[in-house]
Amino acid sequence: MNLRELKFSDAKEVARLTIQLGYLVEIDVISQRLIFLLQSSNHKVFVSEESENNLSGWVHIYGKHLIELQYAEIGGLVVDKHYRKRGIGAHLMKKCEEWARLKGYQEIRLRSGSQRVDAHNFYRGIGYENVNSQELFVKSTTY
Repeated sequence: MNLRELKFSDAKEVARLTIQLGYLVEIDVISQRLIFLLQSSNHKVFVSEESENNLSGWVHIYGKHLIELQYAEIGGLVVDKHYRKRGIGAHLMKKCEEWARLKGYQEIRLRSGSQRVDAHNFYRGIGYENVNSQELFVKSTTY
């Protein structure tokens, strides 16, 4: 396993893993989003590479600046179903913690759907604490 920063050439593998996370996103859409993320100093994506052109996981972290709070947030984490329970997720999260510390963030937050019980157990196991339950409200901007 090799941990490294995302490269644009990882787009196809990122798309494959994103499906395992539960999101079906077209490769061209992912490619456009990766261009933005790669150009932003406030976003970082780390990947776990098993061999050339074969990713076993990715994690996205970004800085969040609100009036009342400032923190780093995990945008997404996925480990390939064939590589789970091998410490890859914990290593990816460690990279995020290092990034957050270097950027001066005092806290990392993440959100995880109530149905993701295994993920919740994983986060607790690496030292994260559930401090809040909330509901998500969404309204489309396209009419």
